Order: sequence, then structure tokens, then C-alpha cells
Amino acid sequence: MIVRSYFIIFLILLFCAGASGADRDTVTVIGVGDIMLGTSFPDSSALPRYPERLFLQVRDILHSADLTVANLEGCLMDSGGTPKDCWGKTERCFIFRMPESYVTHLLDAGIDAVSLANNHVRDMGYESYRRTMAVCDSAGLRHAGIFDTPSDTFMINGIRFGFAAFSPHWATARMYEYEKVRKIIAELDGYCDVVVAMFHGGGEGEAYARTPRENENYNGEIRGDVYRFAHTAIDAGADIVFGTGPHVTRAVELYKDRFIAYSLGNFCTYKRFNLDGARGVAPIMKVHTDKEGVFLFAEAISIRQHWPGYPALDPGNTALRQLQILTRTDFPEMDSLLVIEDSGRIYKR
Repeated sequence: MIVRSYFIIFLILLFCAGASGADRDTVTVIGVGDIMLGTSFPDSSALPRYPERLFLQVRDILHSADLTVANLEGCLMDSGGTPKDCWGKTERCFIFRMPESYVTHLLDAGIDAVSLANNHVRDMGYESYRRTMAVCDSAGLRHAGIFDTPSDTFMINGIRFGFAAFSPHWATARMYEYEKVRKIIAELDGYCDVVVAMFHGGGEGEAYARTPRENENYNGEIRGDVYRFAHTAIDAGADIVFGTGPHVTRAVELYKDRFIAYSLGNFCTYKRFNLDGARGVAPIMKVHTDKEGVFLFAEAISIRQHWPGYPALDPGNTALRQLQILTRTDFPEMDSLLVIEDSGRIYKR
């Protein structure tokens, strides 16, 4: 009788594992843009009084996907390190050092993995990105994008995800080293069900809302060819590509039945970011694929950041309208492939 009971329990567990995992028809992945929850450098004046409330109005959405990823714009570090040299440009010198305890707010918000491939993860020198990695590891927040740790793999809800991140910046996995990009992504594709790639590239601000098909030069610095990178990643086996960096929304594209969002803008950037105009709105991009990563449909959920910098739903759907215009302008070939409805639903024509 006892043996029979254990056998029944085993069958139930086996059924549940299959129903919630790889046997499901749909996988959901949410991507959001830049996150900087307040900085303690050079003092605590740019730290929120209630950091646990920053994601309050979007938390349920972030928790609604199998995997939610974001760009962590800055380091997690309580003290120490060497501030970066801004070459005398004090009025444009932004250094982001978030308290280590803030990692819990990211996890509580529903974020499963973060990209560390950006120009602020090294704001406090070598020690800052190494400490950030250690803090994430200790808390269970997955991460990718540092030059010697460009990718990660993990299981969520029975789906084996591969996650990789790239940028043109020092200390990160370089998005313009295309052979390395191919190798990293191909290895993930050989092992994982769904592969998600993020990049932090392109110019910054409303003047850079367009998506060119060439290297971008921003104030004399080459910020990568985001179009070539995204296509290279998908050719190598990536299923979803999320872009960040320009601080504004950019177009989306469908390539080989895989989804690309070229910039997800500023998502939760407390106090030190310019949130005027297009910089203050962004999409939460929820992508639905089959269990092999083939695009089914997506949902673009518009948010607006209220000063001093926290996301709330935008009833005016400003980011969505920008997305529609920019996709039509920069990727006119998408007119025959994609429909972007006023509701935010994006699907194949």
C-alpha cells in the first residue's frame, strides 16, 4: 500500500513537471531597459528613501513571464573602489554605485537575470564589476556580460535558458568581436531551449532614436553596429535579442522568425538620469515563443517614469506609438511581416 502511494505521488510529480516545463507550447520572456536604483557616490543624496517601492506599479507584470531580464546600469558595491576618470568633464561625469542590499529589490521585482555589459559596471574600477558579480551570485541573481563571464545557463519552469550580454565597452564581452559572439551564442544554442541575448550599444538621447545599419559614433566613441550584432546573434542561434543603451525607445524587427527590440530605453533610473521627453518613456517587452524560441507574438506595455525615477503604466501608450513610427520608418520591410496594434500586441502578418 505504501509502495503504491509513493508510485502515485511520483506519477503526479512527473505529470506536473512535464506540464509546467518543456512540454508546454509557449515560453514567455520579458525584457526591460536600463535600471539604476540610486547611487551612493559621492554621497547618499541620490538614494531613494524607500527603494523597495520603486517597482511597485510594475511588479506583477515582471513576475508574469518565465524569464525577466534587464540591463543593470552601474555596480552593486557598498564602499571602496576607484572612481573612473572623467577627464575633467565633471558636469557630465556620472558614477553609479548602488548599495549591495539593493539586489534584493531586483529579485523581489521579478527580475531573474541582468546584463552587466555596459559602460557603468566599471564606474568604480576593476573592483566594482567583480564585487557586483559576487553580490549577484550570493543572492541568486543570474548575470552575464563581463569579458570572462559573457553568458550563463539556468533552468526556470522546466525551460533551459541561455543568456548572454555584450557591449562595445571595456571589461565587457565585446559586441563587435563577431567571431566570439558567434561562438558564445552557438554554444548556448547547442545546450539550451531558448537563448536570449542583450546588448548595450548605440548613441544616446532623442537624436539617436533611429536604428542605423552601421557603426554608431557617439561623441567620438564607436558604440557598435547594433543591426549587424543582432543579426549575427540570431544567425548563431539566439532566439530573442534585447537592446539597451540609447536611453530612448527604438524599432523592433523580426529576423528569421526571431524577435529583436533595438532599444528598451530607461526603465527604472533613479534621480541621476534625464527623463525629459522620449527618455522618460519605455516599453516592457513581453515576448512569447514556442519551446524552441520561434516567435509567436509579443506585447509592448508602455511605462512612464515619474520623477525622481520609477516606472508606472502609461495610459497614453507613448512608447508604443514611438515603436510603431520608428519600426515603420527604419524597417519598412516589416510592414509585410509584422503588425503592431494600438493595443500593444505584436504579431506576424
